[in-house]
Amino acid sequence: MSGATVARAADFAGKDRLGRGKASVRVSPAGPGAGIWFNSYVRATVANANGVGHTTCLGRGKGKVRMVEHLLSACYGLGVTDLAVETSGPELPLGDGSAEPYVRLLKKAGVVRYQDGPEPARLARPVRVKEDARFIAAVPARGLVINCLTRFPEFGPQFCAFTAAPGSFLRTVARARTLAQTSMSPAALGRKQGMPFRLKRFGRFVCAERWRFPDEPCRHKALDLLGDLALLGRPLDAAVFAYMPGHRLNLAFVRKVEEELEV
Repeated sequence: MSGATVARAADFAGKDRLGRGKASVRVSPAGPGAGIWFNSYVRATVANANGVGHTTCLGRGKGKVRMVEHLLSACYGLGVTDLAVETSGPELPLGDGSAEPYVRLLKKAGVVRYQDGPEPARLARPVRVKEDARFIAAVPARGLVINCLTRFPEFGPQFCAFTAAPGSFLRTVARARTLAQTSMSPAALGRKQGMPFRLKRFGRFVCAERWRFPDEPCRHKALDLLGDLALLGRPLDAAVFAYMPGHRLNLAFVRKVEEELEV
């Protein structure tokens, strides 16, 4: 199985998720089998992860790093398995709310592939986690296919599906932007976050006024799920079916998958 790192260091800076201050990140090469590490002491594994609010957090206390899912999604989508990540503070830059800024960052650093990559994670049996009506299920398959269905009252039913290969990832979900569940006005939130596009309120949510996809909220949920699946540390061979996923449910699913892998 192939793995990948980057050829050189590259930086990306912007504001944090809530627009409270500046945030920056640097990615650097790591050797085959190293995995993805944040600030040299927190490895991107589900054992180190928690769903905090509307984001995924690695580590605890003063050593925690929040909002890692967009970078991890870009890593999974591009096949990057080994990476050193340094952050200037406790949160990664929001960018435009999608994984696209991190795709550009990894491409700027130059993706270098090699043959000594991690073996795929294969399920011994189907798995499912459930929270009220929400669920994520998976069955053994070749490669990773994610099927995602959402049903927000503000947007109606939406569905997307993609394979976790660079072409499909870049076309289908990489550019899908996040939703903000906030009482702040769209104009005020846009100024705080430094967004280069106008925001609009849709019920509980504030998001881009003009969508990049007709089902952008659903695609972003699938994007977040892929980022959380990167915490397995190796590619998953499964067909995944998710209804209304979120970070807490995603992490419960990843933990359940770890329990049901083939030896």
